[in-house]
Amino acid sequence: MKKINNDFTIKAISPIDGRYSSQINEEINNINSEYGLIKKRLFVEIEWLLFLASLPGIKNKFSINKVEKNFIKNIYSKFSTKDALKIKSIEEKINHDVKSIEYYLIEKFNSNKSLKNKKELIHFCATSEDINNISYALMFKENKILLIKELNKLIKEINFLVKKHSNTPMLSRTHGQKASPTTFGKEMKVFSSRLKKQMGNIDKRKIYAKMNGAVGNYNAHNFVLPNIKWDQETKKFLKKIGLYQNEYTTQIENHDWLAESLNDIIIISGILLDFSKDIWIYIMLDYIKQKNISSEVGSSTMPHKVNPINFENAEGNLEILIGICQTVSKKIISSRLQRDLSDSTVLRNIGLIFAYYHISVTSIQKGMRKIDLNLDKINYDIDSSWEILAEPIQTIMRYYKIPNSYDLIKKATRGKPIDQNSLIKIIENSGLDNIAKEKLLKLKPRDYIGLAKKLALKKI
Repeated sequence: MKKINNDFTIKAISPIDGRYSSQINEEINNINSEYGLIKKRLFVEIEWLLFLASLPGIKNKFSINKVEKNFIKNIYSKFSTKDALKIKSIEEKINHDVKSIEYYLIEKFNSNKSLKNKKELIHFCATSEDINNISYALMFKENKILLIKELNKLIKEINFLVKKHSNTPMLSRTHGQKASPTTFGKEMKVFSSRLKKQMGNIDKRKIYAKMNGAVGNYNAHNFVLPNIKWDQETKKFLKKIGLYQNEYTTQIENHDWLAESLNDIIIISGILLDFSKDIWIYIMLDYIKQKNISSEVGSSTMPHKVNPINFENAEGNLEILIGICQTVSKKIISSRLQRDLSDSTVLRNIGLIFAYYHISVTSIQKGMRKIDLNLDKINYDIDSSWEILAEPIQTIMRYYKIPNSYDLIKKATRGKPIDQNSLIKIIENSGLDNIAKEKLLKLKPRDYIGLAKKLALKKI
């Protein structure tokens, strides 16, 4: 684990860069940092240039041979933080983040004798938003892969509990009160099935981008080279780098797909939030016990405590994640007329979403490695809760057409202490025939689980 051992992390304002920096792996940093954004912009500029060089009407003026192509490709493949800082120094002078990459590439081309006279092809017919929207789309694509990978791992861990406890009877709680029994495994299956469904939803969402110029009409493209079918060629370009074309845009890509994807993340995060809260409650009810890590401190004043800190940590960070998602998704789908820069400011926060997601999922996984069921407490509660059999009694009375069945059982049980003997008396006075009575008298709370085991083990 990385340690907070330098001035930057200890003085960082954001907990992502400070307190939680040790939990953020290098892959997330490389994708979502300023370095990651700069590198993606560089990739788009290079790929666009090489694509242009293959088009009729351009390749005869800006032909790129194999050696030159390798040189250009190496600019990206060998790109380092030192190079990123060089680009930032250019930006400081010209006050434009995308143009600074163009100037950086021009310097590189000037250092190569054969490419020196081909530098005008850099950023040809492109607006900054063409570069930016594609860069963010590619970053999101990489983030989505990581999100699905982590979520799939968590689902497998939850499903381990599903299988292990598919037939472990447990009291349900509705409105916090004792309710008809279930199994712990089936309740875990509720979460794994919800997460699997939402994982499928975000996985199949298409990621769109645009490469159509200053206001989305290919104005410059068509003016200079009217014989090229630019709408078709840019579609090919975007497909080549793994994106779908949004054909109808202003200067900016509409971000509708991104808002939809962020809403998917909100739902996933909401389910994870629900899961963390439920595990917390099961710990509070003593249905789940936590492993005592000898080196950890639960309370600064109460030495006995083993706090569910991992699930609480996940809960708090998921709330922040959801808040950022809501703000970003709301903002990015609107822009004044053909363009304003407010979306640019907001888009820079997308990396926070995936950082908080990673921290939250990691916290849940860490917490799950510390827990196990307290079967003694679970069994005691369900075996002593005879009142929950009021449901099957009134239901079978209904089946046998005994009038006012519900009200009769309500009067006999609601708010009253019910043990096995008192329940036997209720059954004996129910008006049911002997066969029905016998069926009810054999029933124990732990046996009244319906199809819970089957549902838990059912493949989806």
